Amino acid sequence: MLRGVSILAVILPPSLIRSAVAIAAFFAMGYCTLALVAGGHLRLSAAEVLAYTVGLTILITSLSALAVSLIGIPITEFAVIIVGLPIGVITWLMRRPRSHPVVAVLGFVRRFFDFSDYSQSEKVIAFVLLGAISVALVIFLALAGLQTPDTLSVGLAIAGPSGTPKDLPRNLTVGQEQTIIVTALGNSAANSFVVRIRLIPANATGTETFHPANGTSPLHFDAFAEYGEPITLGPRETWTKSFSLVIDSAGTFVLRFELVDTAGTVATFNRLPLIVT
Repeated sequence: MLRGVSILAVILPPSLIRSAVAIAAFFAMGYCTLALVAGGHLRLSAAEVLAYTVGLTILITSLSALAVSLIGIPITEFAVIIVGLPIGVITWLMRRPRSHPVVAVLGFVRRFFDFSDYSQSEKVIAFVLLGAISVALVIFLALAGLQTPDTLSVGLAIAGPSGTPKDLPRNLTVGQEQTIIVTALGNSAANSFVVRIRLIPANATGTETFHPANGTSPLHFDAFAEYGEPITLGPRETWTKSFSLVIDSAGTFVLRFELVDTAGTVATFNRLPLIVT
């Protein structure tokens, strides 16, 4: 029973039925564990069987959830398959009447690979399929052990005066000076970029021409003003600079921070919506 409900708990689509089947599989797992530990050795009442089944269900379920989380698998009904199925098979083999466990295992394997009723062509197909599955399993396990290098991408972050995004301004007054910290993150290779800052009105169409921002520090921005600073980022290198900005026009804007490569393509960007009064 455990094997059947375990498989159903995984293949059924998410629903109340699947949840009910999974719960039944968990309790069946606890009952099978109890049968392995106490079956044929201890006489238990119905209340004791129920109590031990619930306790072992909680224990085995917790341990299986911990096991799958440690190997990086999300905690789902999959725990029933990787833990419940072996317990169910072992219980079935160990608790079969009138048979030694070793004899039961050999009989199980013999019947599992019994193709005596197959025609010659069916045997060939079966052996080909079994061989293909075995080869695929070996390849899958081999690929799981391969180490592949991480593919890094460049990044761009903005922060307020304290170094965190929490104090980034959302509302400013015309002429108010504001400090924004810009951080660029390199990828796996050295590259040259331009850190570009643009003040874009909310009603911009995207066809407007930008003009240079005024000043050096602080930088004075009006609508469609931009400032660019060339930088070079080494592999995994971090570049950080604090910019003092002053908005000279009232309105609703987006202050856009871009990392532009040598081909003029925006590699990454960040944006800060502003209301200036």
